[in-house]
Amino acid sequence: MLVSLLYILACAKPVPPAPAPVDTRFTILSINDTYRIEGREESGAGGMARVRTLRRRLEAEGPVLVLHAGDLLYPSLLSRTYDGAQMIDLLGWLDGDPDAFDPLLFATFGNHEFDRRGMEDAALLQQRIAESDFTWVNSNVRFVEEGGRPVIEAGNLVPTALVEIAGAKVGIIGICGDFTSADYIDGYADPVATARAQAAALRRAGAHLVVALTHLDVADDLALLDTLGDAGPDLVVGGHDHVHMLRQASNGRQVVKADADAVSAVVTSVRLDAGGAHISPEIVSLDMAVAPDPQVQARVDAWLRDHERSYCADHGEQAPCLDAVLGRTAVRLEAEEAAIRSRETSLGDWVADLALRHFADQGAQVAFLNSGGLRIDKDIPAGTALTRRHLDELLPYPTKLRLVRIDGATLQAVVEQATDGWPGSGNWLQVAGMAFRHDTAANRVSDLHLLDADGSPVPLAPDQPVLAVTSSFLLGGGDGYAMLEGAEVVAEGPDLRDLIVADLAAAGDVGVAPGPMGRICQSGAPCLLDGG
Repeated sequence: MLVSLLYILACAKPVPPAPAPVDTRFTILSINDTYRIEGREESGAGGMARVRTLRRRLEAEGPVLVLHAGDLLYPSLLSRTYDGAQMIDLLGWLDGDPDAFDPLLFATFGNHEFDRRGMEDAALLQQRIAESDFTWVNSNVRFVEEGGRPVIEAGNLVPTALVEIAGAKVGIIGICGDFTSADYIDGYADPVATARAQAAALRRAGAHLVVALTHLDVADDLALLDTLGDAGPDLVVGGHDHVHMLRQASNGRQVVKADADAVSAVVTSVRLDAGGAHISPEIVSLDMAVAPDPQVQARVDAWLRDHERSYCADHGEQAPCLDAVLGRTAVRLEAEEAAIRSRETSLGDWVADLALRHFADQGAQVAFLNSGGLRIDKDIPAGTALTRRHLDELLPYPTKLRLVRIDGATLQAVVEQATDGWPGSGNWLQVAGMAFRHDTAANRVSDLHLLDADGSPVPLAPDQPVLAVTSSFLLGGGDGYAMLEGAEVVAEGPDLRDLIVADLAAAGDVGVAPGPMGRICQSGAPCLLDGG
């Protein structure tokens, strides 16, 4: 019924916005993909305490609407203990009053809100929503119904929102991409049809400005704006890509995204007058130049102390235990998401090599791991002592390794899928035992070769059998790797975590040192296909 209604509304003519109040001005502060309440402590960037400081500064100049474009409950080191309660709590402090409902803060679902996927987990997600001192907007995720009612519902979970700010009415649509299946999700309505229908409904209800709060790949955000034109939202505030961007569609409307963990925020100035909406976004870095709000920082610190006590107790140890040293690195390990989700990195080479090496005696030829499973999101300098905290932040999910039999054509499809949504998407691969060219201008891959024991390229035929090591997640079709579903599993292996711990111990004080770069050939980077 919902799909049919969306289709009918999608064919309707665009509804013009309501006449704007005279020269109305306000600001939209947006963040997305916030996993660590503390931000990145080593670099002194991000975190909820700095977001509060920025909001307070902006509110001194005028009204501020705060939007979160999804991914806030999972994954993080703390969410393994608290299931996102820590982030819900800190978002409640962003208005300066943790005991009051914040009428100007809105969030939408990201795919990681559904990391706990069993039907029994629906109650936990509903609990987190109900605990939120803000509004969740969900326009396209359909939840399973029981007894005629959705299994997830709450008074502050709405299909759209119409909020008044500075005398203007802003309509908000919430759209999440079809990245995740869960037992309590019945399906996802089409983002384009949803945006068209809901934008029209909000404008009929008097909206002067319509914002789509989305958790989609940026290519899909732009396609939505290009497809809908005047029938679509005036602005897309997005998440999922983890890197900041200000992108313009063919009709001049914009997509804005901030860096993950609130390392940056997007501050969008909005002016409404008889000429329409004038929208001016900018990226604002939340680095050491932005002092953390003292009250919010104290709350963050309290959560971190409580978590360490709980974590250590669960492991039969006394706090502090998260900084127990596992080993060292002899080289700089690149793991910031802007790098590891767009190119070959030293950390990616290291873990892919470990996976390949474990199955070497069974004939393994290549290994590939999705960067979205490597989530520490910071570089580790040479000589650093690697701790339990580093490892737990790097691998928030189990990474069970499997040796599978595929062919050259399938491996070609695998490396092509790695570029979907590039740069910034978690399906980008880190690889071992193979090399290929990636034309970053055209976002195309070519010249896929195997690498022999000396690192020399060996041609690969489409029908040639290949023994590949990857994760059970990708074998299940995760991150769009549907071509791997049904692949013959030759052998099951350990979790990647166990291989890392063993390698760190074996390296001792000398430290780990990944193999040579040049597996993914991009302009200006080393290339083993060209001799190094």
